[in-house]
Amino acid sequence: MRKEKAPEKEKAESVKAPRLSDEAYALLEKLFSELGPRPAASMESRNAARKIAGIFNTFTDDVTVTTGRIIPGLLRWMTLSLVVFSSLVFIFSVFGLPYIAIAAGVFFVISSINELGMKKNPLRSFFPTDDAANVHCVIDPEGEVERTIIFSAHHDTAEMKEETGDGILSRLNLQTGVLSFIGLNLVVVIQIIVELLQGRLFAFGLAPWPILILLLIMFSLIVLSLYRNLKAGESFTSGAGDNLSGVAVISTLGKYFASEKKQGRGCRSTRLVFVSFDGEECGAEGSSIWYRDNSHILVNPVNLNFDGLYSPSELALLSSDGNGFVSLSSSLASRCSMLSSGMGYSIRVGKIGWFGGCTDAVSAAVNGIKATTMTSMADGKEGISHTAEDTPDKVSPEALSIAMSVAIKLVDDAERKDENDGASASLLDNGRKYRLSRY
Repeated sequence: MRKEKAPEKEKAESVKAPRLSDEAYALLEKLFSELGPRPAASMESRNAARKIAGIFNTFTDDVTVTTGRIIPGLLRWMTLSLVVFSSLVFIFSVFGLPYIAIAAGVFFVISSINELGMKKNPLRSFFPTDDAANVHCVIDPEGEVERTIIFSAHHDTAEMKEETGDGILSRLNLQTGVLSFIGLNLVVVIQIIVELLQGRLFAFGLAPWPILILLLIMFSLIVLSLYRNLKAGESFTSGAGDNLSGVAVISTLGKYFASEKKQGRGCRSTRLVFVSFDGEECGAEGSSIWYRDNSHILVNPVNLNFDGLYSPSELALLSSDGNGFVSLSSSLASRCSMLSSGMGYSIRVGKIGWFGGCTDAVSAAVNGIKATTMTSMADGKEGISHTAEDTPDKVSPEALSIAMSVAIKLVDDAERKDENDGASASLLDNGRKYRLSRY
């Protein structure tokens, strides 16, 4: 019996964007060599915004640089506040005033939740501010604007991680500090119950010795866990992957879509906005004010944010953000994941872990905009970000290629819905596969 020849696998159809990944990687290397470290709301970060504006000006005249006051050291100030309020809880409890201690603890918890979810907390008024610089450009469609797709990144860089060696400090972090603060307050609750049963709740005096031991253990864990965070801030990374990779991607995409429009192949009803934020490394402060001030250009918007594009095998699309407290658009993340699958790539849907940081997509989400972030740092995978090793050689050109492929297909998918009179087009484009050619 003759064995039939197996059919050849279908070849991927190339997205018409040759050399884009090479261009993006070359731009990343150029910016890395020219910019250096860029703390949020610093002269260096504002200079980076002006340089990015110059890049945007090479393909469009609709470029805007805006400034606004942010708290550049927000994370350090919140960490210091945690230490201060932990100290208050500890001192009041030790001296037999647990009801005052628990009030201080509850106040800090409520303030922190308001900060994480809404950027509204009474502690903000005590923190110093400085001017951040955001930069964006707009490419309008040929016809009436029916939707907006925002491609975003950030240009500020992070504080260097504090090296803690192989001892106990290496195993302690912000998460253990927060857990210890919760544990400290639970001990206070136990103290209140015990003293209430003993009839001495309002009697001034030292707490019972078992309570004192538990209080001391929890307070010590808090201070040790936050030691690295409090020591940070003396030096900053130059941020090739986090996040010149994202800046290079949105800049190259902007040039590509502007060229398409010039050649008569532009969008018919989709406004494209390309924006680089300041202040991402301090709780997405810059993007928060950008969305507040630019709502007038956003019509039925969605946001695809790029942050930390290192390894193509670790790319993920986030469905949660804001230290795990803010939900992103799982539908948009799944949509982009399916688009990548249709092009022969595999990008999973991931999340930001509990107190694992945040990206600028959180600012879009809290303003009611469907948003997701493409990143190689999902699920707590920080890797070499926030270290001196965050250099261009750690960024894979293939990761940039995949990111731009998904972005181009996202726009194409949105435009095809018009061709089908509003009917929902297949996310996989009827089974055809695409890849972004580098040649």
